[in-house]
Amino acid sequence: MACVKNTMKVINSVRGSINPYYDMSHTNINEIYNNNTNLFDMLCDAFNFGYAQGSKATKAENEKGGY
Repeated sequence: MACVKNTMKVINSVRGSINPYYDMSHTNINEIYNNNTNLFDMLCDAFNFGYAQGSKATKAENEKGGY
């Protein structure tokens, strides 16, 4: 996979298009916030959560025969 050159462009390109089943809710955000003591760990946990949700979405799509 190529290195991302414009982080915010990637983020903005998916805003509003994420299936709500795989999106991050306020509850998820609060749980990450309440279980960490610093911003770095929060960001890492948010990334890991997003990666897991993306993997789940990809698996579901593959099982449907979408990929």
